[in-house]
Amino acid sequence: MSWKKSSLVNARKSESLSRYIDENKLGSKIIEIFEDILETEVSKDYLTIDHNKRKVHFNMSISTEERIHLSNMISILNPKKEIHSPFYEIFPMNSSEIEGVRINLETKGFHVFDSLLSAEVCDHLVNGIESVTFHTKKSTKKIKGISKDTVGKINGNTAWATNQQDILSIEEVQKIAFDENLLNLVGSFLGSEPILCQTNCWWSVANSTHRSNLSTNAQLFHQDTEYLKFVKVFIYLTDVNDNNGPHQYVQGTSKIAQSKLGEDYKPSNRVEDNKVAEIFGVDNILTFTGKRGSVIIEDTFGLHKGTPVVEDSRLLLQLEYCNSLYFHSGYSFGFENLEPEVEKLAETNPRIFSNFTNQVALLNEKKFQFFNNRTFTQKVKDKIKSYL
Repeated sequence: MSWKKSSLVNARKSESLSRYIDENKLGSKIIEIFEDILETEVSKDYLTIDHNKRKVHFNMSISTEERIHLSNMISILNPKKEIHSPFYEIFPMNSSEIEGVRINLETKGFHVFDSLLSAEVCDHLVNGIESVTFHTKKSTKKIKGISKDTVGKINGNTAWATNQQDILSIEEVQKIAFDENLLNLVGSFLGSEPILCQTNCWWSVANSTHRSNLSTNAQLFHQDTEYLKFVKVFIYLTDVNDNNGPHQYVQGTSKIAQSKLGEDYKPSNRVEDNKVAEIFGVDNILTFTGKRGSVIIEDTFGLHKGTPVVEDSRLLLQLEYCNSLYFHSGYSFGFENLEPEVEKLAETNPRIFSNFTNQVALLNEKKFQFFNNRTFTQKVKDKIKSYL
């Protein structure tokens, strides 16, 4: 179906899109993907279990420039607007800082906030997380009751929250995720209405430094490719020093990494430290240590990684926002356990809640099994990899 016939495109938007396409001399490939984005938005195909699997060929074949063009077209469809939310006290940023943070995201790819989340908020977050179920990658075994005292017993380097709905059900997570200043910052960076697509949390410990384990747990340099344009918020819920897994980011790489790493490189590849240092310079590899309550916002299409934990452990909370759920490969949210103020926000700003659906528990459990079940052959290959 031609994009001009989509129910999402009115006469004014059609004129603006036509002008953008002509001015930038966009070819049939981008038009084809844009039409697929429109069909996905209308049908909500992004909520299906295998959506990403069916779209991955597009994701891995487009250039950074093509991502930017498609994001600009999404901005024409869903331009950013000022968002009014009742939450604005917990997140450590006021409205006067938004433009400066946006500029840092555009130029450097990240921003570290000067202020911390309060100790009280961190305590509430950690207490809430202790009731959440976790799992290790490539395993469907669920682990409950993980704390700083018990996390060292997990099988692997990292334990991930199993169901992001459980994370969102924590009151303080909702107050942060739907903070007025944060939502307006994200919308300003994305150039369109933001969509909350993920609330995640994981514990990292010092169990293995084998390359296969590091790659599985995102502890080698890589680019995230979940969506066309997106941004992540990282919150340290433990003190993070050089020995317990500080986050690393290669500043200025969000727009150039793909071209600088050569024709054989794909954004899904892992990149060794020495190659990153050689191409982008050691001085551009930044290490983010910080006190409990530290907050970082980052365009993770730039090269980044979590460094391996040498001693102790690290607990991190992550929020993610995107401009479209096209390529979506993660979990979804339900409307249960939302604060009354959040329910009202959903009525006035429905696009923020595009990843919310009914019967989310059943959908997320199906996704969990789909993402983590391993066949006997896959388990054998995993075992062989661990010895190589």
